[in-house]
Amino acid sequence: MRKAVRMSVLVGLLLTFTVSAFAKAGPVFDRRFDPVVVPGSDLAPFIGHTIADLRLYKVESHNRLQMVRAIPFQIDERDKYGDWHFDFDKHGTYVPYKRHSLASQDELVFMSKDAGARLVGNGAAFDRGLAVNGRAGQKVSTPVVAGIVEIKLTDPLNDAHAYVYLAYFKSDPPALSPVRYVRYDPAADRIYGTLYDMGFSKKAPVSYDYYVIPKSAGGEGINIFDRFKMRLDISTFLFSMHRDEDDFKSRLVGYIQGPVRVIRRVANSMDVVWGIQSSSVLSDSMYYYDYFQFPTIVNIPIDMRKLYVIKKAKLITTTDFNHNAIGMFFYNSNNLKGIEITGRMSKAQEDLNRSPYDWAVVAGPQGAWMNRVVMGKDVPFTKDLYYVDDRTKLDPPENEPGQIGSTGYDFGNLLKANKGTYTFTSYIYVPIGYRPGDERPWLNIIDHPITYIVSYDHKQVVPVKFVPEKKK
Repeated sequence: MRKAVRMSVLVGLLLTFTVSAFAKAGPVFDRRFDPVVVPGSDLAPFIGHTIADLRLYKVESHNRLQMVRAIPFQIDERDKYGDWHFDFDKHGTYVPYKRHSLASQDELVFMSKDAGARLVGNGAAFDRGLAVNGRAGQKVSTPVVAGIVEIKLTDPLNDAHAYVYLAYFKSDPPALSPVRYVRYDPAADRIYGTLYDMGFSKKAPVSYDYYVIPKSAGGEGINIFDRFKMRLDISTFLFSMHRDEDDFKSRLVGYIQGPVRVIRRVANSMDVVWGIQSSSVLSDSMYYYDYFQFPTIVNIPIDMRKLYVIKKAKLITTTDFNHNAIGMFFYNSNNLKGIEITGRMSKAQEDLNRSPYDWAVVAGPQGAWMNRVVMGKDVPFTKDLYYVDDRTKLDPPENEPGQIGSTGYDFGNLLKANKGTYTFTSYIYVPIGYRPGDERPWLNIIDHPITYIVSYDHKQVVPVKFVPEKKK
């Protein structure tokens, strides 16, 4: 896929068919925000084929004609242990992979919004109609399609369908789609997506402190963030300990840079005491055109209830906005009417429902930010609302003094936790032009995920099982 191609822009596949070939109108497939991830194990007919010779297409219908158009996709490779191959190191240097062919552990990634109609006819139609532009009067070669896999998407909410087609070319594949949805700049440690720009703090690189909705996406192009905050407080009969994002060290390990998603791996460690750092924990965050996600890992080495010397252990994570966010409105799943962010705590804000909640939104002309934290079933923490809108209430360390619309989660008393490692994932969505109720399509990404069926030669593909090897 990364191989440079010598072919020019794809004109498209044109097939003529009668009006009767059109299917009757059915439910509309309208999943604009979902990524689709298909493991290589579901693409068995193409396992072992060269990745650079694969292309992904959608079918567009125009009156009595169908045309295929290349859409953005990427294939992210994993090694025999099931770990990512990061194609760029911490310095931004490209790291080629020795294996060039598709394997069962790899992942095909594309956006559901790029899917199209079902192809009329069979795979041979690609050979008959595929062509590329050339100069006037110049003959150009027609790439030969060696195989086509159909991926049928289904919205479980209304049983609507959409399709994409993965094609394999024996040689000289057509040009890739020029569209790129997301880009990572390792020097600035910033992600640039179609709907947002975000970046990590130079002072506390485990935290992000830059969030902009560009004017091209419907925002005002200004940073509305102070920083993402983590506050861990432990009280014992002998001493008290406070840890925050400044006590963490975070270093870039590597990243995957594709047109559909970026995967960024960092190694995080915490200052335990007297400058002694804990062991590093690897964390992989993912970034799409319209949202990003990152895991939080809490490692508790001993049953907290057995440490009788500890009286209390409390964790709070919040997103603190800056003065640019004044005038925006805060909503969450328990407070649907919304309340204006002013930098001055009002009685209405004090009276907010602070019970455990599912999602939160901050939205206005400046842009939009939506957060959802998904916990595993075995995570014993609560998710009570933390909300402070008082620019006179200091909460260091911070870039801008005070708390403006600072919202997040109070995870309660960690003494309830048994020994173990607990993981939960934070999702940040970008619902531009948000109005109450607009959160539903974003919640559906997790609550009602798109399903798919892969077919080859009109038969459903039988997946090939991948069993990762154990590292010695």
